[in-house]
Amino acid sequence: MKLVHLSDLHFPVALPFTSLKGKMIPGYLNYTFRRRKKYPISLWNAIVRKVKTLNPDAIVISGDITNVSHWKEYDESKKILEPVLGDKTFMIPGNHDRYTDIAAGKEGPDLPYYEKFFSPWMGESIPLQNGYLRIKKIGKLALVGWDSNMPLSVLNAYGYIKEDIVHSTLEYLEKEKLDQYILICHHPIWNPPERQESSGHKMKNREEIAELLKKRPPLAYLHGHVHTNWVKYPDPQKPYYVINSASSTRISDQKHQSGFHLMEWNETKLNIKRFSFSNEEGEFTETQTISYQEKETNGR
Repeated sequence: MKLVHLSDLHFPVALPFTSLKGKMIPGYLNYTFRRRKKYPISLWNAIVRKVKTLNPDAIVISGDITNVSHWKEYDESKKILEPVLGDKTFMIPGNHDRYTDIAAGKEGPDLPYYEKFFSPWMGESIPLQNGYLRIKKIGKLALVGWDSNMPLSVLNAYGYIKEDIVHSTLEYLEKEKLDQYILICHHPIWNPPERQESSGHKMKNREEIAELLKKRPPLAYLHGHVHTNWVKYPDPQKPYYVINSASSTRISDQKHQSGFHLMEWNETKLNIKRFSFSNEEGEFTETQTISYQEKETNGR
């Protein structure tokens, strides 16, 4: 089984300035003047070409399709994503996709924007009293989606997962006899020592969540949020791979090793390959995986 992991696509959609409200104004100005040129649509087109040649059994997108959760961003992003949307696609939202109360479904009667546009590719919604749990079964593997995001002030981008979500996830997997699963959540559960996050950017309770996951660990935890790639190998504290494919569509530089990952699972072993954009070839090509072994995994 082959699985492609993409994240933090941040599609370059131009917005009428007069349509922006509240925190969308500084957010869009920051994006326009600091990041927009780093996300040429040509990189996305190259990803589409590479994904087609890889012909994966599953395509996972771990959030941040948009920049400020504007309706027009969602409308345009759905059109841009069309080549990879299908039965094998599984998507979760990121913090930029829950940027405002109205986009997150906390204001007004409508569904959150992400669900309104991408519900067919978000998997089965597992009924919970209060919380987000999505499941998609592909072969003998379950893809499990969590939502760690919420609307915050413009200076914050932290995440949080209720412990009840972990308990509900493990109970569902047990009930359905799903032995192997991959967990997808936008915020990291681990960072390399040199890539630590501030309290205003990280998942607030990730060590508590990691402790609960020890009862029934996933094969891998896929995420984004920090815009550089890495792979952490299993270790005693977190006995699963932690894989970051952010930001798949960003131009690489000294601080941002961009690209995406391909996972190949033969029901006993997970093999991971990394692809980054080659300026010389104008395509995504296989490159060295940025990996961390047990002795290096003191990133909490």
